[in-house]
Amino acid sequence: MKNFILCKNCNTQNPFYGLICSNCKSYMRERIFNIDLWNILGLLIENPQEAFKKIIFSEHKNFLTFLILLTAGKLLIDSMFISLVTHKTEPFFGKILFDYFVILSWIIILIIIISILFRVVHRLFKYETRIKDNAAVLVYSMAPHVFGLVILYLIELIVFGADLFSNNPSPFSLKEFLAYTLTGFEALLVLWGVFLSIIGIYTQTKSTIYSIIAGLFFNSLLAYGLFVSSSILF
Repeated sequence: MKNFILCKNCNTQNPFYGLICSNCKSYMRERIFNIDLWNILGLLIENPQEAFKKIIFSEHKNFLTFLILLTAGKLLIDSMFISLVTHKTEPFFGKILFDYFVILSWIIILIIIISILFRVVHRLFKYETRIKDNAAVLVYSMAPHVFGLVILYLIELIVFGADLFSNNPSPFSLKEFLAYTLTGFEALLVLWGVFLSIIGIYTQTKSTIYSIIAGLFFNSLLAYGLFVSSSILF
């Protein structure tokens, strides 16, 4: 086991996420029952590694459903924008609920499969992790999409109104500078999400190369699902 911690009482190797020493039964760290959402969101900005430690150590991985629901909403909007650019197709809002549930299902299935896959791969490389921790790391690494939905998308609606999802005229024709500026912020949020997934996996494994590969792999699949949905749903 590579990602271990030593018990200060008896020097026994324990899994990174361990609370009680497997040998002497002494507590090795402070017990964390629940995730404090606002504290964690702040730490994801200030100190991501500390945030992911708290997420992994927490006994109850609360707010996962809440974050997934909001992330699905943001990725639905992103897929609409992709469809506008690549297929020149304006979204049909009559089946927006169906489209939302398709993307939501894709995210849930992806997280479950990748969490299990990471558990198997981690064991092959002698990293001891839990499926629920893998899932929590992946979900919280998508927090930038939630920020994008709550903050950036509202700004885009205020600036462009009904023309936000239009090609005639497009937002880039109406207010070119603002459109490209907001697109730049959207790109930064995506990069931030990739960075967080890498940091989250690194917090578990302490392997830089593996964390980069695994983080890029997860986000590539997420992006692939986004582009596929933009072609099929709209």
